[in-house]
Amino acid sequence: MPYKDAAATAPDVLLLIEVAETSLRYDRTVKLALYAEAGVPEYWAIDAGAEAIEVYRAPAAAGYRNVARVTGEAAVNPGAFPDVRLTVAEIFA
Repeated sequence: MPYKDAAATAPDVLLLIEVAETSLRYDRTVKLALYAEAGVPEYWAIDAGAEAIEVYRAPAAAGYRNVARVTGEAAVNPGAFPDVRLTVAEIFA
């Protein structure tokens, strides 16, 4: 069904990205729990103030099983798009 006729649901989401400057605590707690419970396979919380990316993968009832914080010249790639590789420095350039 086209998205103009219906809203996207959790199974439609391959990667969900939140960019936060003041809402990071809320994003890490409330939103993260909701996304994990809904089965969103990958969630990135972008910490704009620290220029870091928190990568959450493998959702479970209690949250995400795989968590990583990526900074500086380290690279990150979305699980759904393994050929895409970006460094944190490139993202914040």
